[in-house]
Amino acid sequence: MTKCNYDWKPKTFGALALSGNQYGRTTIMPELFDDHNAVAMTTFRQLFTTAGDQTLMTGSGSGNTIPEDFKIALMGFAFPNSDQHITEIKMQIGDRKFGRIDLEEIYTYDQPAIIFEEGFEVNEEESFELYGYVEGPIPTALGNYTGIWQRIVPIGAAYFKYYDKVGGNTGAAIT
Repeated sequence: MTKCNYDWKPKTFGALALSGNQYGRTTIMPELFDDHNAVAMTTFRQLFTTAGDQTLMTGSGSGNTIPEDFKIALMGFAFPNSDQHITEIKMQIGDRKFGRIDLEEIYTYDQPAIIFEEGFEVNEEESFELYGYVEGPIPTALGNYTGIWQRIVPIGAAYFKYYDKVGGNTGAAIT
């Protein structure tokens, strides 16, 4: 919030119910990201059709950036998958690259999540990339699709400068 207060002054914090000249906070929404196929997300659930090292999600703006007028306070990632296939992740925020995180320990937990000791800021128009290793084999011909469904849910908060950017239809793209 300190960064928002500084960058967006004279706006002040208004939480979810804004009035006048205020900015707000909401959950981290999938519409701020593109999936592993560079397609705008409307949910954090993705269908993976290939195994191996790959991009998992990126910022939805050009150059994989977070859209203008949004800031993200990233505290971790949840992996609420009944069958977990993502075994390792690493991320890059702007020009900062972060080390790999092994996820295989989370197979033993009922509510798997990675919570960072210290959170990370992802500023508006700053690039964000999450990479990972998807463990195979990938099933073929499971009903009407081939592949595995996985959810990767960022934990934290998204701060928005203008209500109009988040007040539209649910699932609608954020520009």
